Amino acid sequence: MREAFRASLILGVTVLLAGCTVHPAGETEERKAAGVAGAPFTTPHEKRAVAVLPESPSADDLVRYALANNAELEARYWEWRSAIEQIPQDGTQTTNLAVFGGLDITNGSTRLGNASLSVGNDPMSDIVLPPKLSAAARRALENARAAGLRFRKAQFELRGKVLNAYADYALQAELARLEEANAQLIETTAMAVEAKNRAGGAGQQDILKVQNELDLSRNDVANLRSLLAAAAARLNALLGRAADAPLAPRTGLPSTRPVAADDATVLALVANRNPELAALAHEVSASKEGIGLARLQYVPDFSLTAGSDLAGVTQSLVGMVTVPVLRRQAIDAAVAQAEANLRARESMRRQAANDLAGQVVMDLINVRDADRQLELFERTILPRAEQAIGIARSSYEAGQSSLSDLLDARRSLIAIKRLVANLRAVRVKRLTDLETVTARPLE
Repeated sequence: MREAFRASLILGVTVLLAGCTVHPAGETEERKAAGVAGAPFTTPHEKRAVAVLPESPSADDLVRYALANNAELEARYWEWRSAIEQIPQDGTQTTNLAVFGGLDITNGSTRLGNASLSVGNDPMSDIVLPPKLSAAARRALENARAAGLRFRKAQFELRGKVLNAYADYALQAELARLEEANAQLIETTAMAVEAKNRAGGAGQQDILKVQNELDLSRNDVANLRSLLAAAAARLNALLGRAADAPLAPRTGLPSTRPVAADDATVLALVANRNPELAALAHEVSASKEGIGLARLQYVPDFSLTAGSDLAGVTQSLVGMVTVPVLRRQAIDAAVAQAEANLRARESMRRQAANDLAGQVVMDLINVRDADRQLELFERTILPRAEQAIGIARSSYEAGQSSLSDLLDARRSLIAIKRLVANLRAVRVKRLTDLETVTARPLE
């Protein structure tokens, strides 16, 4: 009796549980990749050791710090992990194991042969065929891969944001230094003008003019220092630090080097390495799996129950097939919807590739134009402006020109140096944008 009951129970459990969860090829590798990439985020935030930035951090130091501490990047990681956990959910039977017990009562009496026990699937949900589970799990895997690539994209975007913010921070520091140097020059000029006035060689209007210039320059210094503090706050936010955390400004702007790759090479890098394009490609694959899954809904599902009386005399095996005859139009619509989703994903990927190509071409034009202008200003115009100041100073001291001529020459030099600083910052940011979309350094 017990052997017969055990056999029927094993039969039912085997039928229901065999292949209950499908794990598609590639799921294990995706989980391993997520485990490695998410090492900085696995410890709860409140229990993590606080990293310390060097006293004068380099751009690479800031990027490393941000990659380990930026909360938005961490959110992208957990979205990836969430997408991975969808795989076993979609690849698992939707039905539950149901155990049924029964007892016949005859004339108020019972006996062992009237009691029965059955094992089967939940009568509210059918057993899903393995091909349907496989298609659903593969679709979830493709979506998880897309989420992983978007995490990778978020890493490069965060790197770009940090480098761009650092370029702005360095630019504000450089502009403040230039203006401080300008104020010192004007202050020296003011002392010279006052000396000439006492000697009768300069009028009162010269003193008033130079004092106004000095006050305006000092006001510009104070304004630039405020902008520097704001730039530091923006950078600290990206790093996941307090807005007022100390951050030593960089001395000077990054040096410029030509982009070695030509336009065709950079565009090829975008096509082959851009994480967003790769993510969209996996979403296209997921949509294709969705079409297959929608078509599999034409295939009937089934239910199965195995039972035995407790006396071990009678065993039963009952099956039921659910034919989706009345749902044909709904399944047709689901297939058409899945095909439409595929076309939409393909179109999105094409447009994303076109948009990225346009962005890359514009950034390359800006980088190379900045290189051209920097070459002109640094090799030709700046030396001339500095020479002009020396001539104007000697001429003014000899009484052959006015103070306005000397101040104009100084204003021109400061304006040129500001322009050079802005050009360097723009070049750094456009090059960073190129490296973000190509997912690699280009210099």
